[in-house]
Amino acid sequence: MTTRSSELVPSDMKGLWGFVPACSTPDAADVNAVDTIDTDALASLVDRLVRDGVDGIVTTGSAGESHTLSDDEYRTLITTVVETVNARVPVFVGASTLNTRDSIRRARVIADLGADGIMSGPPMYLPQTAENAVQYYKDLAEAVPELAIMIYQNPHAFRITLPPGAFRELAQIRNIVALKQTSMDIFNVIGAIKAVKEKMSVLVLDQLMYPAMMFGAAGAWSIDVCMGPWPALSLRDACQRGDWTEAATIADQMQAPFRTLGLTMEEFQAMQSAWWKIAIDTAGYGRAGAARPPFVHIPQTVVDSAHRYGERWAGLAERYHRSREAAGLPPAAANVAAASS
Repeated sequence: MTTRSSELVPSDMKGLWGFVPACSTPDAADVNAVDTIDTDALASLVDRLVRDGVDGIVTTGSAGESHTLSDDEYRTLITTVVETVNARVPVFVGASTLNTRDSIRRARVIADLGADGIMSGPPMYLPQTAENAVQYYKDLAEAVPELAIMIYQNPHAFRITLPPGAFRELAQIRNIVALKQTSMDIFNVIGAIKAVKEKMSVLVLDQLMYPAMMFGAAGAWSIDVCMGPWPALSLRDACQRGDWTEAATIADQMQAPFRTLGLTMEEFQAMQSAWWKIAIDTAGYGRAGAARPPFVHIPQTVVDSAHRYGERWAGLAERYHRSREAAGLPPAAANVAAASS
């Protein structure tokens, strides 16, 4: 059998990428529950995001609960997303595991189910050296040439911050096409952008499109779009047309709800999958449901923070929704206009 090669290239990895939750059924917090993927809620959210103008869909990252899904649920989620998207935008699926062989096994499942690519951090549990992390991505890329690969830089989750030199080396591999940059270290972010140049697209947190796109970032990843994508769509459009004054204003407004979380970063990271799902449900754009075990005891301070964030984001999203409609720029049309400019 001849193995196909990935058709995606770095220039396909621009714009705004929606990271979706593993939408859950009402019994998902029960340790005895099975088949907890709410496929109707998941399909509705994904379809709405694509219709509203996001440039790609990614599943099963850290907040996407890759670590709490059974194998059957993992397959159900991938199948639902791939079928819902129906090739309208690229679909990437998280494939981070404890070791290289399991990541390759997951990647082959992802390929068989029709996704375009995988997102993976270095093997977790024990800290990695940069040399071993680079070798991991080389082995993964060679094992699944039919899939595009997005590197997942998340120092908190994977306990390693890959340096720009590692990305420079990995950018030489054909099917490694993108970097999800979760690091808040601006020197690492800009260093990575300069190291990979046009050979890998760097995606930053949506709220950091400005100023990161001024330095050459290709776009952003976003969970907030699941609460209403219009602020992030507007920031994407402003950055793509080089309107940095407008971009600075939008970015500041997007960052305002986060500045009032009232949580430490450690509290936020420990409860992030539950936190985001509460915020998404509060905003009402989609339905995320409960987090899965063991994340079932959520401090009231975290619940309150998530509600507050969801409410504030929903208000911001509605304002941008109305302004885009008033300007004659519904989200999908704005996406096309930005891409052709």
